[in-house]
Amino acid sequence: MPRFTISTYTKQRYYTILLILVILLIAATLRSPITSVGPLIPFFREELAASNSMIGLVNTLPLLAFGIFSPFVPKLSSKFGMEITLFIAMIFLSLGIVIRSLGGISILLFGTLLLGMAIAVGNILMPGLIKSSFPFHIGLMTGLYSVSMNIFGALASGVSVPIASIATLDWRNAMQIWSLLSFLSIIVLLLRLPAIRSSNKKVFVEVKSQPSKAIFKSKIAWAVTFFMGLQSLIPYSLFTWLPDILLTKGFTESEAGWLIAIYQLGLIPTTFIAPIIAARLQSQRLIACISGLLFFFGLLGITLTSSDVIIAFLILTGIGAGTTFSLAMMFFVLRTNTVSESSQLSSMAQSIGYMIAALGPFLLGSIAEWTNGWAVPLAILMTASLCIAFFGTIAGKNEKISFEPKSTKGEV
Repeated sequence: MPRFTISTYTKQRYYTILLILVILLIAATLRSPITSVGPLIPFFREELAASNSMIGLVNTLPLLAFGIFSPFVPKLSSKFGMEITLFIAMIFLSLGIVIRSLGGISILLFGTLLLGMAIAVGNILMPGLIKSSFPFHIGLMTGLYSVSMNIFGALASGVSVPIASIATLDWRNAMQIWSLLSFLSIIVLLLRLPAIRSSNKKVFVEVKSQPSKAIFKSKIAWAVTFFMGLQSLIPYSLFTWLPDILLTKGFTESEAGWLIAIYQLGLIPTTFIAPIIAARLQSQRLIACISGLLFFFGLLGITLTSSDVIIAFLILTGIGAGTTFSLAMMFFVLRTNTVSESSQLSSMAQSIGYMIAALGPFLLGSIAEWTNGWAVPLAILMTASLCIAFFGTIAGKNEKISFEPKSTKGEV
């Protein structure tokens, strides 16, 4: 009997470690395929004969895919289970990363759309997976998830140009290398397959494919949605166009790539600390408002500075980005009562929010082309940061969203 108990405990511990690895690896795949693109734009713009508007689509398509595909993710998860759905998504993500660098602009866009749909699955399911698997360590696990995402996002920005500059390699190889992360996540999920099959916990069985109608009447739910959308619009716009902005300020392509990495490194401490702090606070209104203001002053400094001092403002912007992202993920959990409700809020906020964010890369690239500069696009991003501060004061209110049509709690 003791041997059986020890064996069972050891097995459970083994599968728990694998689950943590799954969370960290999948998190690493959710930004690196996108952040690796911006520094490489000067390498493939002329080769593919692409305009700013077309290049803007490269990072707009994933966001559109997030928005369009997100509402269907809970239904898929209800049918197959969260981890099997993530397993399938990682296969498609690997294919999308490889395919997008095999041909011209049309193949690049097709592969990007494919990987965007796969990343949407991870975006939607990860908060629910963390809440269901680690209910007493939500802040810590959300922090680790966010840190992994941003470390590899920063690494992808920093090393893409050096990889593309190697004599035997090019920009296509620099894009393809990030498929290694999704391949690794597939392997770890395969190792977890016995635990997935034997588990009696059907986390998403009762999750609806569409959010409850009552949620669309909730002021807090809409605040979370706009907070989510705007905090995504700024980073994804910067991932695409910050290299070009820095080139106009006199930095080289390699310097621009590493400066983007520095911006993302500013996210790392806050993506770990912010969820832990937020989980301990009854109200997150103050921290949410401050995060938007950090964004604003960081972007203001980037706009006005052309010297090495810009590093400080990039880090400040990164701190704002890390805090807002972590809070957005936490709001899905803190503003709901169950995993099912968390998934519904996540689905609403990410589907609508990413449609808002999708305007960023394409619209700002087009405006920069029309105005022959980056002053107006940066002013738009600063305005968005002030809106983040405003919506954060509503989304951070210590109140649960009502999913019952007859209830008036949390509704307009």
